[in-house]
Amino acid sequence: MKLPTNRDLWPPHIQERYPKPGKPWFLIVVGSIFILVIGAFVTTGILRVITPPLNEKLLTWDIKDENNVEVIFELNRPIDMDVWCLLRSQDFYMTDIGYAILEIPQDGKDYKQINYILKTAKEAFTVEVINCDDDPKSTLFPQPQVAPGIDIPQQDPPAIYSGK
Repeated sequence: MKLPTNRDLWPPHIQERYPKPGKPWFLIVVGSIFILVIGAFVTTGILRVITPPLNEKLLTWDIKDENNVEVIFELNRPIDMDVWCLLRSQDFYMTDIGYAILEIPQDGKDYKQINYILKTAKEAFTVEVINCDDDPKSTLFPQPQVAPGIDIPQQDPPAIYSGK
């Protein structure tokens, strides 16, 4: 005997034996929680891309003499964050001739413009602010790439590491 698909047309004893299923509340709750968690992750990610908590920008650099380069860069950070920034200068062959990790302690300001005289082994061809981080031993700070026979000079404070 073939029953109609409309449950209201079924005989009463069949309707009692096969009750109308209720809503799957458990699946609705789990699905809602899953959607909220994914939405929170996506929102956090988008906000961090739009307004990163820590960023640096090289503004300018100027060769003062054969062994000194003035580097000016800006730093945006949370006001309660100590920051370390890696500066490096390279020669024409892209080997490091100046290298410094600067310590920039918190000072209650979220914006800071830093002027630093980077000592170099010879005249610089390029200067970079590689990265800034809240960890002085960050994996974002590559080791200096020094050619044989080049001795990177020791840097002045606030540099905490000069690549030696």
